[in-house]
Amino acid sequence: MIGKHYVLTGGTSGLGYAILKQLIGKGAHVTVLARNPNKLRQISSNQVTVIKCDLQLKQNIVDLKTHFSNHKIDGIIYSSGVGYFKSIEEHSEEEMIETYTLNAIHFNLLLSTLRPCLSQHPTIVGIGSQSAFLTQAHAAHYGASKSAFNQILNALRIEHQDYHVLTVNTGPIATPFHEKADPTLNYAKKYQHMMLDADDLAIKIIQAMIHHKKEINEPKWMHIMLKVYNIAPRFFENNFTFLFNNKKRE
Repeated sequence: MIGKHYVLTGGTSGLGYAILKQLIGKGAHVTVLARNPNKLRQISSNQVTVIKCDLQLKQNIVDLKTHFSNHKIDGIIYSSGVGYFKSIEEHSEEEMIETYTLNAIHFNLLLSTLRPCLSQHPTIVGIGSQSAFLTQAHAAHYGASKSAFNQILNALRIEHQDYHVLTVNTGPIATPFHEKADPTLNYAKKYQHMMLDADDLAIKIIQAMIHHKKEINEPKWMHIMLKVYNIAPRFFENNFTFLFNNKKRE
């Protein structure tokens, strides 16, 4: 990765920040798109460039053309995401739009904007979720948006066979994501014991990029359980309803 140039979103905290540290350690140059660049003040490296960009705003993304017009990009790592642990009727219009816009739609817009600058065989990494594979009471829009994101990445892999597309499906990670998804932090506290470590996951992602893996599913036991669930999803939903209702705010 020495000398390669990656564009990273979600790099100011959580998994994105852990990926940023790994990329720096591998000798890569990283351009971080951040709504609040001040969050990266602690990073003092000539390998990192920070561009102020709110991925919720279409014009901010379109304007990136001027920043990258003379730069080659070896990969895009899309680690941005948002979700709300609420019932379908509790979601406001703004929350629904925010969820689908950030998790799926503006990934497409970013990719389209940066496509002319991509190298011949770029790497596209999308941080998805195991939530894409199951029914999610009290997080339906989050799961649906991640399912859409997965479909986009899978189709991209077929449409552009010269791209290396890596989909990363994860269970819950110990990151600030949960502070917005559920401000009570009840879910985060209840499942703290099974939270993935962002630094460990970042190492696996970097290795998958190097070895051109197509998919990461962590934790593996959760992925296996979801494979079983998908054999007869309505059976499991009807007889083990509590398993699909664990994000309800108490």
